[in-house]
Amino acid sequence: MELESEVMNAYLYLLVQKFNMESHNRAAAIDSFEMSDIWKQKQAKVKLDPQDYKYILGIINDCNHWTLTVMIPQERRALYLNPLGESKTNIKRCRDVTRSFMRQRGLHHRARWMCDTLPHPLQKDSSSCGAFVLKFAECILKEETIDFSSSVEAVKLIRWEIATCLLKNTEDLMDLCFICGERENGTYWIRCDVCSRWFHCNCANKTVKVKSFICRACT
Repeated sequence: MELESEVMNAYLYLLVQKFNMESHNRAAAIDSFEMSDIWKQKQAKVKLDPQDYKYILGIINDCNHWTLTVMIPQERRALYLNPLGESKTNIKRCRDVTRSFMRQRGLHHRARWMCDTLPHPLQKDSSSCGAFVLKFAECILKEETIDFSSSVEAVKLIRWEIATCLLKNTEDLMDLCFICGERENGTYWIRCDVCSRWFHCNCANKTVKVKSFICRACT
C-alpha cells in the first residue's frame, strides 16, 4: 500500500532530527503539503532561512506519486529524485521551483542555481514510491551512496523499518508541530478540530483567538 502523508512527514522529521543531533551541520524538512504547493509554484509559506541549513528536504506528492527534492543552499543546487526515474522536464522544473524558493528568501544567485539527480534504484511496483523516497532521504542525510535492493522482500523490510521507527518514537512526536516539526518556536499552539493534531499558530498562519481551525491535511 502507498504510504500516507502523515507517515512520510513523521519519518522525514525523525531523519532530520537525527542528522541535527549527530552532525555539526543542520538540516530542515518541509511538510509534504507545503512542498507539494511549492512544486505547483504557489507562494511558499514555510518560514526558514536557507542559509542556516546544509540540506532542506521536501517530499512532493504529484498525482499520488511521491518524489523528493533536496535543496543545498551552500552549493547553490538542488537534487530531484523520482523512484520511477527522472525526466529532463522535471529536473528543470525542480531547478526553477527551488530557485524561486531561494529568491523569495532573499538569495539572489538564481542565475547560477543548478539541479541534478543521483543514481538510485528504481521502483518496480505501483505502490512503493513512499518507501523509496524515505530511503533516498535517509541515504542523503547519512551522506551515503543511494544503493539498496529494490526486490519485493527488501522493500518490505524498508517498510518494516519505517513502521518500527515511528512506533518507537510515537511519544516523542506527540509534542511536535505538524508543520515545522519543532517543539517550541516562541509562539502559541492551535489544535485541528478534525484530527486533533497540534500546530504552532505562526506555522498555521492563525492567531490564538481563532475559535475553529481545520488543518490543510483535513480540508
